[in-house]
Amino acid sequence: MKNLLNQFIELYEKEEEYQRRLGNYQGILKTKEWQFFRDTLMMIKGTMATDMFSRKYTDLDVKEKDVRQRTYYNIDQMITFLLNPTGWIKKRSKWQLLTNLKGKGKPEPGREGE
Repeated sequence: MKNLLNQFIELYEKEEEYQRRLGNYQGILKTKEWQFFRDTLMMIKGTMATDMFSRKYTDLDVKEKDVRQRTYYNIDQMITFLLNPTGWIKKRSKWQLLTNLKGKGKPEPGREGE
């Protein structure tokens, strides 16, 4: 799933045409027509959250909880991306940059031998 969405980070960083089209998409996000789609996606997110706090979810075995939680996380990432792709890309780009910088620096305490 990460590779699916991470390709958009690379596309955003390398392609001016993609940046332009993403800017157009950001304009669509401000329209009244977009509200229905946004509200529907938010309802899906709410339904997933409600399920995870339900008794039915609590009673599941550990493996099933893990599968459901991972699935919900991936769906949530897709919805978050669709709701605000530019924000998602910028947030992930900064996180990747920080991770890369952290990896090139001095090892964290207790991890010197890794």
